[in-house]
Amino acid sequence: MAVIAFLAAGCSQLPFSAAWDPYAAAPPTPVAPWRTSDGNKQPRLATLIDRLNKEVQIDPDKEHGLADLIDLAQRLHPETWRAWEEARAAAARLGRSESAWFPTLAALAAGGTSRTLEKAGVSAGGAVPVTGPEATPGVQLSWILVDFGRRSAAVEQAGWEVMEANLHFNRKHQEVAFNVSESFFALDARRAQLTSARATLEQASAVADAVQARFDQGLATRPDLLLALQERARAAFEVQDAEGRIADARARLAESIGIPPSLPLKVAEIASIPLPSELPVTVEHVMDRSLVRRPDLAARLAALRAREAEVKKARAQFLPQLGVSSSVGGEFGRYTFGSGDTINYQREVYGAFLNFSWTLFDGFDRDNRVREAAAQRGAAEAQVAALELQVIRQVWQAYTDVKTSLGKRDYALALLSASEEAYAATLESYQSAGLATVLDLLAAQRDLARARFTEIQSRADLLRASAALVYAAGD
Repeated sequence: MAVIAFLAAGCSQLPFSAAWDPYAAAPPTPVAPWRTSDGNKQPRLATLIDRLNKEVQIDPDKEHGLADLIDLAQRLHPETWRAWEEARAAAARLGRSESAWFPTLAALAAGGTSRTLEKAGVSAGGAVPVTGPEATPGVQLSWILVDFGRRSAAVEQAGWEVMEANLHFNRKHQEVAFNVSESFFALDARRAQLTSARATLEQASAVADAVQARFDQGLATRPDLLLALQERARAAFEVQDAEGRIADARARLAESIGIPPSLPLKVAEIASIPLPSELPVTVEHVMDRSLVRRPDLAARLAALRAREAEVKKARAQFLPQLGVSSSVGGEFGRYTFGSGDTINYQREVYGAFLNFSWTLFDGFDRDNRVREAAAQRGAAEAQVAALELQVIRQVWQAYTDVKTSLGKRDYALALLSASEEAYAATLESYQSAGLATVLDLLAAQRDLARARFTEIQSRADLLRASAALVYAAGD
């Protein structure tokens, strides 16, 4: 009865309702949202971001540069944590593979009591109950001595898998750094666009004031004044739009770092940082460097080596296995026959054996394992070749983008300078001599605004292309 009560108490903690009513845990209908059975609000899980934000304190008064933001992302982003845990799991698998070289020692024990009715003759009074406790403790030792390469191949495979996981971890850090850089440059471009939009608004206001002055003197028409006011309203709208784009860029930067966008974070500006002016190396040099330094390519090579070790392990299954085993234990108990005397007994058992096993036929399972491992090795070779082509294409594209961005940057600066001069000359001509019309002035103003935007975009494109080239090179 005590055992039954104990089992009942344990079973009461199990979710047995799903056994006979499994659909109760699913949404009730195709159109109704799922809700918890108790009607409470779905609890918010304790996420990794919450825990990391408590461990890493961000100074709200410090201006964070690009290096500071990358450092925060490497410590806070869930992807770096996930890659780290995967590398640790691979290292643990390597430890499990090496543990096969050690002996195994196990302690076994069983104990309890029994009651048996032994049939006896009529003179003995019929059945005689035999009751008493019994215990059988023991220790077993087993050790594989020779397996003809099974364990060596398993350790080799696990070692290459550790290398693969570690290299993926390094590449993940490069990816996080690139994403932060890209978001950082995008935020800087949005800030510059806001500054440009405000300058355009000031110029539009100045143009509107100039047209208003000429209208008051009878030198401008009402349509001219309305066009100037319309352009000023358009410039004010562009300012508001630029402010909204900054908020979006901040949110994307926070996401690339691994923090909520509501967290206060001062981001430094990079207007004073000099831009690259030329490509110091050839594209062939960058390609050669990327084929050597790319962690993801090296990880793919490590995966290929792991598949080769798996082929070795599959072939080793055809060979026999030799080991030793031993055990030490005994049986101890006490029996009582009916109402008679009690008998105590004990028996010690020990032994040592040399074990030999050799699977001669298993329905071609080992043959198919070798075929499967060989096919996976061939697939890994193809993946390495495909990734090499992808790396070369990425480097070529990034190198070409940097080269193109350098040329576009020069033209953007020349366009901005020419547009500023054209606007200044048109404004002076309109205000003093009246040789330029309001349409000419508004056109010059719009051209200057587009030139500012082009210059800002060329700077952002050059920074992003440079970061992409570094990322494609594996740095």
